[in-house]
Amino acid sequence: FSIIKSIPMSKYDLIVVGGGPMGLATAYNVAKAGNKVLLLERFTLFNQSGSSSDMVRMFRTMYTEDFMADLAKDSIQLWKDLEAEAGVELIMRTGLLNFGDPDYVDGPEGNLLSPIRNLERLGMKYEKLSSEDIMKEMPFKNLPPFYKGLWAPDNGCINVSLTLRVLFDMGQKCGVEVKQYAAVKLVEVINDSDIRVTVDIGSPGHNTTEFVYAADKCVITAGAYVNDILEPSFKLKLNLDIWEMTSAYYACDPLLVYEKTANSKIPFEGHPFKCMWFQFAKEDNDDWRESNLYYGFPQVPWGPPNMARIAVDNAVRRIQNPEQRKPLPASHCIDRTSKFIKEHAIGVNNQPTFSGTCLQTNLPDNMFVLDYMPNCSNKVAVFTGGWGFKMIPLIGRILKEMLFDPNGTQYDISHFKITRSVDGKSILVPVC
Repeated sequence: FSIIKSIPMSKYDLIVVGGGPMGLATAYNVAKAGNKVLLLERFTLFNQSGSSSDMVRMFRTMYTEDFMADLAKDSIQLWKDLEAEAGVELIMRTGLLNFGDPDYVDGPEGNLLSPIRNLERLGMKYEKLSSEDIMKEMPFKNLPPFYKGLWAPDNGCINVSLTLRVLFDMGQKCGVEVKQYAAVKLVEVINDSDIRVTVDIGSPGHNTTEFVYAADKCVITAGAYVNDILEPSFKLKLNLDIWEMTSAYYACDPLLVYEKTANSKIPFEGHPFKCMWFQFAKEDNDDWRESNLYYGFPQVPWGPPNMARIAVDNAVRRIQNPEQRKPLPASHCIDRTSKFIKEHAIGVNNQPTFSGTCLQTNLPDNMFVLDYMPNCSNKVAVFTGGWGFKMIPLIGRILKEMLFDPNGTQYDISHFKITRSVDGKSILVPVC
């Protein structure tokens, strides 16, 4: 419970609500431009409570939608710029192998062959593989002969923990002020001009102090927790479907190596996986719980040795509020992944060494929300949505441009409106 109310006298140019990767990237971009920024995180930084747990994420450019492919390509240079500023490598560029049933229609990651049109339109390289090629290049077996593959070299494995640390450190150098264990209770727009943010600061289970901070503008990047801000502040909420995504690490044979040869279509050496991969295939028995969408990563130098992260790209536990989250991974997802490994992977133990979960925030159309809050004089911006880690530098820049550049952002974000409807239903609904 709150015992004291304190109103700091200083005013910020921007208050960022949510200290995950999007919040850190936004705070850094805005502070780098000379603005005074306060970042509020309800837990600790680098926590495992949201969407950025674990060690690795995919950077990929193979998208079915034109606008997503355009943003992915734009992100390539922004990642390189961030690496140059930080002086470290954040993406291990191994490429991405998509493979599977060429007739698979659509899923949360699109389909196998439709991205070719965008790759060609954008002048990006790719390589086609047959089922036989895939099994020569990577430790897979028993793939159906009709399977096809598509390898794109501009893709790679993102170092999650280092990316978060870099964004934090660079933000600190630019003067970003950070408050941890800062649970935002209310965001208010006063007289269409000033922002007032009410916060309880203190460790959970102990006495907290209520603070009220003032700012010119506010960004809400609270991920799966976004409705905890929107409901009390604006009497609105997003129609969220939060997936409890399960992943695990599996031991690989340290002596099994897939070598790079003169004829290799994937020009890397693998121990045993050469690159990231994703399988597209229809679910069993038309049952969404029996998904055959699987993905995996190669061994990465910042991860455990001789281990590969492999998982089903699905969640059987889907919730509307993070408080409903279960403490342990879903056994159904682990069992399906183990079955896939046993049937189709070479040199990989099909029993996980360790596993974990993260919260993936989904809207009904699996797209982002990246927009201004209605009726807030363009003073409050919101980002939420799953599959966004690959675009962190870009989204940080977009949010900065939305709030601080006179003409708004240069990028096309028209598909991410918070007021859009999906199947005739608004994704933003009033709270009764």
